[in-house]
Order: sequence, then structure tokens, then C-alpha cells
Amino acid sequence: MKRWIALCLLASACGSSSSNPTPDAGPTLGSGTITGTVNGHALTVKDAVFGISPGTNTVNVVMGDRTDLCALLTGTTIPGTTTVFGFGLLNLSTPTTPVAVVAGDYSYFSLFHLTNLPGAGMWWDGAFAVATSCSPTGTFATGGTMTLTQVGSTTTHVKVTLTNIAFGTDTLNGSVEAVYCDVLKTQSPPCGGISLLARPPSPE
Repeated sequence: MKRWIALCLLASACGSSSSNPTPDAGPTLGSGTITGTVNGHALTVKDAVFGISPGTNTVNVVMGDRTDLCALLTGTTIPGTTTVFGFGLLNLSTPTTPVAVVAGDYSYFSLFHLTNLPGAGMWWDGAFAVATSCSPTGTFATGGTMTLTQVGSTTTHVKVTLTNIAFGTDTLNGSVEAVYCDVLKTQSPPCGGISLLARPPSPE
């Protein structure tokens, strides 16, 4: 039976996490700096959140130009046009065995349009969207490298450096520090219309 990992990406809205951070957890809002544009749209990061999918260990990251992304992901509407970039990090010890992510470089693989197996390794896929609803149409990435510099948990942040993240001829670069958001451990947050389906296959 095949297992499906769904990375649900969405736009952002109001309010940071209400959980009390530990001294090492840093600020309650995520942050980031992104240069470049996708289809003429830039992204000024005002918040960034992440979750970890049980079983697959996929790390799902969403950054956007509104604060309180976690609150938005749990709702059913967004307050207005919101620019967002979301991606997933997947670590396969074998072609059929997902394991916890570790620090290092993650190579791009078209997990959403999967036609063959990525094989063992560390992979990512993602999409950029300018959303006006909870079901936006995204532009999928086509290349680049994500470097995970800090592995996150419920009390520590995820830190990632983005290098030459391609969307056709457009490119993004930068870095992001994302805070934990419990809803992103699920495959389908209430407000999330982009699903990047990764398939670490089990034997037939």
C-alpha cells in the first residue's frame, strides 16, 4: 500500500502562537528574508510556521506576508490577498523508509508530480501562491537547494537557508526561521488549498 504525505500550504493571517516559548525557542512569530520574485510577486515575510507529520516525519513549512499564520491555517477564510511560500522537507533512508529530518542540504524533487521514485536522500518540494481564498492556485518550484541549519521541535524553531529556489526562470533566495504550529502536522489544515503530495512508496 502506498503512503501519501500531504504538505498543505496556505496563506497567512492574524496572530502568533499562544504557547509559551522556552528560553531557546526565540520569538513567538517566525521570520525570514526572501529576495527575488515569482510571477512578478515579491514576498515580505512577516511570519513563518512549521509542523512535523507523524509517521512520515515530513517537515512542512509555510511563510507569508501576514502575521498569525498558524491562526489563519486553522480558520476558513483569509482577511485579504496574501502571498505565501510553502515547502516540505523529506528524508528517506531508503526509497520506502521516511526518517526524521537532519541538518544538511535538501535537493529539489518534483514530489507533487511524482512519476518515479526519488530514492534514498533528502528532498524538498514547494509552491508559491498569491492567495485570495483558502484554495489558492500555486506556482510549483522547479529547482534549488534547501539547507536545514536547525532541526525544529515543539519548543525549538526550524531554520532553513534557501539557495536558487527556481520557479521556471524566476528565483528566490534567503532564509527563514519558523515557529511550531500544531495544525501543520496534519495533512489537511482547515484553510489550505495547495496540497503537495509526496509519495514515499511502500513495496507493492
